[in-house]
Amino acid sequence: MRWIERLLLLIGLVCLGTVAYAYFDARFTAREEGRRLDEAIREHRSQTVQPASVTDSFTQLTPKAEAQPPKLAEGELVGRIEIPRVGVSAIILEGVESSTLRRGVGHIPGTDFPFQNGNVGIAGHRDSFFRALKDIGKNDIVELTTPEGSWLYRVEWTRIVSPQDTGVLAEAGAPALTLVTCYPFYYVGSAPKRFIVRAQRIDANSQS
Repeated sequence: MRWIERLLLLIGLVCLGTVAYAYFDARFTAREEGRRLDEAIREHRSQTVQPASVTDSFTQLTPKAEAQPPKLAEGELVGRIEIPRVGVSAIILEGVESSTLRRGVGHIPGTDFPFQNGNVGIAGHRDSFFRALKDIGKNDIVELTTPEGSWLYRVEWTRIVSPQDTGVLAEAGAPALTLVTCYPFYYVGSAPKRFIVRAQRIDANSQS
C-alpha cells in the first residue's frame, strides 16, 4: 500500500508540474510575443511616416502591388486577438500544432491574413484561450492586431459543426473572421464537435 501511495503521489506531482509548465509557458509567450508585436508595430509605423526621397516620388505614383501573405513557420508570431466583452486577449501564432495552441491561438494555415480580403481562420483550445467563446454573442466586436495594422470585426453568427465540416473556412464573399474551438466546452476528453464564430469586417481602412 505504501508503494501505491508513493506512486499515486508521484503521478500527482507530474500532472501538477505539467499543468504549471503549460501555464507559465503560455504566460511567458504572451509577454514576449506581445513585446515583439508592439516593437514590430512601432517599426512599421515609423517606416510608414518617413518622408519620401526624390527617388521614391516616382514609386509613389505607381499602383501598389497587392500585399502578399507572409511565409511563416509553425509557431511564429502573427498578431493579437481581443474580444473585450467576453475577456478574450491572446497572442496569435502561425499554425495549429498542439505545441502552438498550448502557447496561444493559431492562425489556420491556408486561410487569409487580416490585411487580405478573405476569410481569416483562427483556432484555439476550449479549455484555455477560447473558453470565453461560450459567452460570445451576435454583434460582439473582435479586434485583430498585426504589425501591418488593426482590424475590427462584428460577430454575425455562431454554429456547431462536425470536425469534417471545413466549409466554414471557405471564402465568405467579403472580408471575414472565423474562430474555431472544440465543443462542448465542458466535455471530458476529446470533444466531438466544433464551435464556430463567424464575424464580418467592419473597418476596411484600419491599416496603419
